[in-house]
Amino acid sequence: MNSFGQVSVSVIVPVFNVDKLLNKCLDSIAAQTYDDFEVLLIDDGSEDLSGTICNEYASRHGNMHAYHQENGGVVSARNYGTRLAKGRYFTFVDADDWVEPDFLQRFIDNMEKYDADIVITGYCKDTKDKEKREKNHIEAGVYEGESLIPFYRSMLQYNTSYEFGVQPFLVNKIFKRELFIECSAGLDPQIYEAEDAAIVFPYLLHSKRIVVTEDCPYHYVYRKSSATNERKFNYFENISRLFLYLNRKFQETEYYDIMLPQMGSYMRMLIYIENPDAFLEEGKYMFPFRKVPVDSRIILYGAGHVGRVYRHQIELSKYCRLTAWADAAYSREELRQSGIVSPDSLMELDYDLIVIAIENKETVSTVKKMLIEKGIPEERIVAADGV
Repeated sequence: MNSFGQVSVSVIVPVFNVDKLLNKCLDSIAAQTYDDFEVLLIDDGSEDLSGTICNEYASRHGNMHAYHQENGGVVSARNYGTRLAKGRYFTFVDADDWVEPDFLQRFIDNMEKYDADIVITGYCKDTKDKEKREKNHIEAGVYEGESLIPFYRSMLQYNTSYEFGVQPFLVNKIFKRELFIECSAGLDPQIYEAEDAAIVFPYLLHSKRIVVTEDCPYHYVYRKSSATNERKFNYFENISRLFLYLNRKFQETEYYDIMLPQMGSYMRMLIYIENPDAFLEEGKYMFPFRKVPVDSRIILYGAGHVGRVYRHQIELSKYCRLTAWADAAYSREELRQSGIVSPDSLMELDYDLIVIAIENKETVSTVKKMLIEKGIPEERIVAADGV
């Protein structure tokens, strides 16, 4: 115990239906060389023997405590754990992973040596046949003052690639209690995909001193059936919730202008790179996310099948704002009822881009030429690749 009557570190472990792997996880935590810590096992309504295993470990180890709740998801379980935690620092372990014996000691050494707000490590990805060290793309070092600006510029998107500068996971980091509670307050519990990022990146923007190391003491056990590898049917509703949450959190800081372009790339990665097939309709049409910055005001040109698909994708993702929907056949009754406007009215509207939603390439070229002749700058006209 420290002088405040608290333990130094609270290790929060959300648990759900992992009875075959849970013993290895908890044994690795119990074997830590650092001894001033507590473990909060949050059984999230497990239907297997996970809850029983949690109780057994809590009965054998004085610093382990088992709690049980109805299934509410990982965000709910973590929130429950943070409310109960007594430590000055928080760290997290997923119940199907494991950690090396000096996992906590490395964290504490760096937190105390540098008086850091957060320490970030890499991790090891354990598959059936091998173990691979995964380091952060941002170089190891201590970041504070002016050096935080280049850190922030590349933490969500490293250079121009679809890669993170800082891995967006809770499990390979240690946080200060008060700052974590502040930065995680108000997190939408319905965000289940990339929920770690919703905490990590706002936390980093509020940190005064950040330490990045090349250590990889955390072992992520890759399983095809794990929760992080499963998609749920409302995936794009989740991405929409994540965008709205991060957008609000970033606006609360002085770094919004730095983060907005990176967030656009992040959203495109989640929507297009991570699971493109789930977003295609009839296996063919994809809104041109790569060419449209996040939160842009767009005019959709084309009210045929492609236009309807694009509009549906915009509504699902809430990735950009639909200012107007235009088509040369706007006077047809069914189109007027859908709010389709005349191409002649476009010059009077406020918008960032016009997205052409037409399949035939020759028609796309004709429409583009017509728009340019009406005075629309060519750089503000977008057509999807392959359409």
